[in-house]
Amino acid sequence: ANHAFNLGFNVLQIFFEDNYKIIQRKHFTCWTGIAPDELGNNKEKVMAKIAEIKETMPNKLIMKKLPSDTLTMNQIKNQIRKLIADGTKIDVVILDYIDCVTPEKMMDDEWKSEGSVMRAFESMCHELDIAGWTATQGNRSSISSDVVTTDQMGGSIKKAQVGHVIITVAK
Repeated sequence: ANHAFNLGFNVLQIFFEDNYKIIQRKHFTCWTGIAPDELGNNKEKVMAKIAEIKETMPNKLIMKKLPSDTLTMNQIKNQIRKLIADGTKIDVVILDYIDCVTPEKMMDDEWKSEGSVMRAFESMCHELDIAGWTATQGNRSSISSDVVTTDQMGGSIKKAQVGHVIITVAK
């Protein structure tokens, strides 16, 4: 989200489990190079950098903390449409993370429901002409892996089948 913003894109960063202030501090650290636990001791430098960014960057970084396990992709799409209607064209949406989104309707198979959420995310990005990034967690076997493969992805493989680019991160 930070890098896309720095490149001049309007970014919507949606997160479910983190605290708003923690995400904000991560951005401040990226911009200033000051460690998160040292930001308070360097408040003047941090605020000067934030003021500089606000003055020089015409684009926006919008951070939204949303409730976990109650929001559907249609509700997220409606929030993005509202931003667009209010004059902010979103270029990139970062969704942290897809497993926190509820399917529009529960299917008899939990795995199909997960696949439908991922398909809805892809469809929303296509419809609104925005780039989308999301994440999913690994299963138990991924915890100690040097290389994480798609069979170690938590939940349904359908999420990977929909994804256009899949990147794994291991220890």
